[in-house]
Amino acid sequence: MPSWTSGSAALRARWALDPTIDYLNHGSFGATPRAVLAAQGALRDEMESSLVEFLARRLPARLDAVRSRVGALVGADPAGLVFVPNATHGVDAALDAIDWRPGDEVVHADHGYNAVKQALRRLEHRFGVKRVDAKVPFPLADAGQVVEAFAAVIGPKTRLVIVDHITSATALVFPAADLVALAHRHGVPVLVDGAHAPGLLDLDLRALDADFYTGNLHKWVCAPKGAALFWVHPRWRETVHARVTSHGYGNGLAAEFEWTGTFDPTAWLAVPAALDHLDELGLLDVRANNHALVQEGRERIAHALGVSLPHPDDASLYGPMAAIPVPWAKASEGPTLNARLYAEHRIEVPFTGYDERCFVRISGQVYNRPEQYVRLAEVLRSWR
Repeated sequence: MPSWTSGSAALRARWALDPTIDYLNHGSFGATPRAVLAAQGALRDEMESSLVEFLARRLPARLDAVRSRVGALVGADPAGLVFVPNATHGVDAALDAIDWRPGDEVVHADHGYNAVKQALRRLEHRFGVKRVDAKVPFPLADAGQVVEAFAAVIGPKTRLVIVDHITSATALVFPAADLVALAHRHGVPVLVDGAHAPGLLDLDLRALDADFYTGNLHKWVCAPKGAALFWVHPRWRETVHARVTSHGYGNGLAAEFEWTGTFDPTAWLAVPAALDHLDELGLLDVRANNHALVQEGRERIAHALGVSLPHPDDASLYGPMAAIPVPWAKASEGPTLNARLYAEHRIEVPFTGYDERCFVRISGQVYNRPEQYVRLAEVLRSWR
């Protein structure tokens, strides 16, 4: 058992979040603890006091040290691990590594993240690449249905499979290892979009064997905004290049990705402070607490809305996020509902859309209290 209580005053004080807001949306942008922001601030002060020493002489070695720490967290060999501003940068770099031809197909779940779908639209316009949706049922009975949906659409024209490790709209954990194995049996490379996964799931990228993996560190690791990782399997390391070409071209992944011109690297350098914060609280305790908050919260909200939960209470299917159907709203109404909830009740939670249906997606973090989900449920009940 942890030595702390979720939502206690002491825990809430670790974050700079406005105490008048019930912030149930950690999943969108994360939230960075004050101690981590202070560490980043100290790094900025150090940088500005001696710019050339900091950026030109010492930065590569310092990033190597951070890389080793992050590599241990996600089971990645440092040679294939680089830092990027967010997961979208990793997705784009992976897509750029494929030698596309007209008629090629990319398999992506219909639950997939919209930014990735837009990147695939760009490929369609530029190369004539076709996106093929794996139609994953929701409600979902078990993870096997996810694999079946992908297996049904992988074919001879498939050049890449994109797997959302955790979906944005529906907050499902996809069975990434099974999907990687499925694609590889067909001789197709796999990009895993793990935007939410670092810090939230146990990761071993070497064992997973995906061709590309990208994930944010600003979400569940609670690092500053602008900290994310991109890992490349050895078989692709000579093929992948940073989308912005600078002095490091041809000198390896780190040289290419981590210096594309003058920038502020302190978000990356502050990642160890975020990992220290997680270690202090106990990573496994944080995960268990956050899952329990969401487990109870989703049941209360579903009861208030008079709906069934869209998947079993199975820890392999969801973690500290869950989506609950809002039966009286359309997907297009989500932004309006979000704005109204914030304006009228100071509750911050997203309403997501999938298959033209609307869902309220709750998150759980150690600064949250069970009564915040009760309050949300009561408000949504009054809106029915």
